[in-house]
Amino acid sequence: MHTEFSRRKVLSGLVVGAGTAVLGWNPSTRAWATAPGSTSGIQQVPDLDGTLLLPADPSAYSEDFGRLFTRRPRAVLTPGSVSDIQKVVRYARDNRIPVAVNGQSGTGADDRESHSHHGQALVDGGIAIDAKPLGSIHGISRGIADVDAGVTWSALALRALESGRTPPVNNDFAHLSIGGTLSVGGLGGTSQRYGAQADQVEWLQVVTGTGELVRCSRDNHRALFEAVLVGGGQYGVIVRAGVKLIPAKTTARSLEFTYTDRAAFLRDSMAVMRAGVVDDQNGYAEPKPGGGWSYRLALGLFHSAPDEPDVAAVRAVLSPEATAGPTADLSFRDWLLRFDPDWAALKAAGFWAAKKPWLMMFVGPENTPAYLDTVLGELTATQMGAGPVRISPMDARSLTRPNFVLPRRRTHEFFEVSLIRFPAPNHPDVQGLLSQNRRFYDRAVRLGAKRYLVGAVPSMTRGDWRAHYGSRWTELRALKRLYDPATILTPGQGIFG
Repeated sequence: MHTEFSRRKVLSGLVVGAGTAVLGWNPSTRAWATAPGSTSGIQQVPDLDGTLLLPADPSAYSEDFGRLFTRRPRAVLTPGSVSDIQKVVRYARDNRIPVAVNGQSGTGADDRESHSHHGQALVDGGIAIDAKPLGSIHGISRGIADVDAGVTWSALALRALESGRTPPVNNDFAHLSIGGTLSVGGLGGTSQRYGAQADQVEWLQVVTGTGELVRCSRDNHRALFEAVLVGGGQYGVIVRAGVKLIPAKTTARSLEFTYTDRAAFLRDSMAVMRAGVVDDQNGYAEPKPGGGWSYRLALGLFHSAPDEPDVAAVRAVLSPEATAGPTADLSFRDWLLRFDPDWAALKAAGFWAAKKPWLMMFVGPENTPAYLDTVLGELTATQMGAGPVRISPMDARSLTRPNFVLPRRRTHEFFEVSLIRFPAPNHPDVQGLLSQNRRFYDRAVRLGAKRYLVGAVPSMTRGDWRAHYGSRWTELRALKRLYDPATILTPGQGIFG
């Protein structure tokens, strides 16, 4: 270890408002020593290009998008290089200090959180790594974007559009970090055709839990490649990725169809996906003011002039129960950012900063009606707040990552059923909503369902995780021991205890 703390590093930590520079770790007190101070008994922090600081604001990096927990890190790494992440992970391994990456997703100062919902990206008493400095798009060549993990999907999408390309899958909230979504999957309205964002990766650069920097792909270090994608941050820190791009159309036509009959809505949802007549598809159940639910198909057809979208082909597969709603033509750029006004309205009304116990499940089509009987039979408009229940069909053949475990089903089709809750900021019983999530989760699991990693499912046990991963569990435990033997990475997931 270094015996002297460099003048450059000390001064970098003394910038007003930046926090206090960390000198090293005291193993006997399990606390940081700050500069200036005695170095006796201190495990010195290695020399860094960036900074390792005690945050000036104790609440910094202490919450995620769900706002259900406050877990304060002891220090924050703002890396000046990938080498900094390697050094700090090695240091954390040697001193048994937990580490987690905070994607710092969003577009402004009020979005400084990771978009998990149950504390998965938080690290109580450990080191939070700010991914935003890893924010370069290094280049786009032959349909592959070479990007740092801290780049947002919106930044990549807008850059790619300059050369007429787009990521195959874009999130509804476009400003998430690439590394963060690759760690959990990353879904959007085109996932029926292209799978998750994690299915669009050619290669990764990963810092493992031992501090080793590894370039991996299907052909090189494949076990690590498959473990890290949809791995919940358990096996390594994604620092760079090669992401596939496809040709982009110039225009998107938005179509909506509403239903009062749930069975017709489910049939039409599946029929649209099977027919392949749209490019983007989402479905929603929304509480009606007087009770009960209405259902809505939200569809997108991509095209470039002089071609026109084939709306007739869409109508041909829909049942008579479908009632046509509003339609609009948007530039493809505006389509990618079409939800931004909704997010702005939620922020202005206080919903964005409130507690949000989302739950995302994947259910076989033969069991979806029974699951919806439970969920929609109990949910109220107050419990959902400003959010809908998303009910969208998926095709298992497009989901190629082994960590994206799929529900029990008779065919390759299934439904995503997600509670996109935005309860009122003053909701009186958030704990009751979490308990409800757990009941819904247990009901879904009995029906053969699987969960999405970012949702809020309280009290997940080792047995729950073993059941979730099924036959992959033994291999994942071995990979955890291999790539993170000190068990320091992303403890908030709770997968390995």
